[in-house]
Amino acid sequence: MSKNVKEYIYSKFGENCFAKNEDGIPAFAQNKRRVVTLYVLRETIGPMIDRSDDPESTITLVMQLDSGKEKEIVEIPARKFKSKEKLMGLKLCRMFNVIDPKYEYNKVKEISYLGNPNSAIFGDSVVEGGDAGQAMLPSRVFYSSSYSIRSRPDITKQLMHNSLSEAGTMWDRSSGSNRTSLFNTEYILPGVFFPSFITIKNPTPESLIHLILSLSERSYGAQTSITGPNIRNNIIGIYCGEEELPITSYTVSRDLQLRLTDELTSDSLREMINNHVLDLMRKEGKGKVICDNNLNDFLEWINHLSSSDLTEIYNSLKEDATDLIKYANIVNPEKPEKKNKVKKQNGKHEIGEIDEMREEL
Repeated sequence: MSKNVKEYIYSKFGENCFAKNEDGIPAFAQNKRRVVTLYVLRETIGPMIDRSDDPESTITLVMQLDSGKEKEIVEIPARKFKSKEKLMGLKLCRMFNVIDPKYEYNKVKEISYLGNPNSAIFGDSVVEGGDAGQAMLPSRVFYSSSYSIRSRPDITKQLMHNSLSEAGTMWDRSSGSNRTSLFNTEYILPGVFFPSFITIKNPTPESLIHLILSLSERSYGAQTSITGPNIRNNIIGIYCGEEELPITSYTVSRDLQLRLTDELTSDSLREMINNHVLDLMRKEGKGKVICDNNLNDFLEWINHLSSSDLTEIYNSLKEDATDLIKYANIVNPEKPEKKNKVKKQNGKHEIGEIDEMREEL
């Protein structure tokens, strides 16, 4: 099936956009001018908190417009999307048993744990290696921050909260009165659009599928990630070429500021954003743009892949990730593992040395 996957995606995007095992270099170790960029229109479908060091304020940016005016827009840093989508990718790898069961996100203890598709695609590092050593895999996926089209006052709302007591009420039995631990939290309202761009360099057809499946994440933010779905990721266009597009969420927001009117509905705003971005992708890039019916057919094909198809895809990704860490000499299969030497204490062998003694016998 993996061969059929490659052939289908090659027919859609072109074979030159994807990495292969060439000249003894594994696909995931290739470093050539091959990029695939996803244009994703993210839409809030529930209240979302987007904040950093200020517990009451949304992260914003004051944009300088060509007219000389300023406008404050909402900024969602790239890490807030990438971290959640990397976690979704981790769940997919666990579903198909292509990652060590002892792997723990942001707490990798063994170098061998890096030999999995998610680490090879999204990047990873050993943070608790100790005597086992340290290692790092660079990310093949690149995110930029996302910016709102409309201004902050139009798309956010502050709500007041009161901390509950242990009984789950505002009543404080020790003082015999209501608690007054009031605080404000600013939410991004539902129905807000954030154009986003995600680029994967030197992808394989299977790694592109993994990235797209990782966009099935729906809950974002730290505090609001436990309140249910709050963002829908709509893939509107895919660009394949030799270089990254000179388009970012910031430039899209800046270009559209002067075209905003009070008469714009949600549907007309969505259409205006998508038409503008797709026109830019065709104009600025020298590669191929997949959109509309061609893109819908491709996404439907991914959605209808069977369990056995996906199992073959993830097994292929596992082989590519293993080849990468061997090629990079992160894990050397020819190097024997260190064994504890037999020691005696008061004429007795320590418990951890019994297996080694048996091998010697």
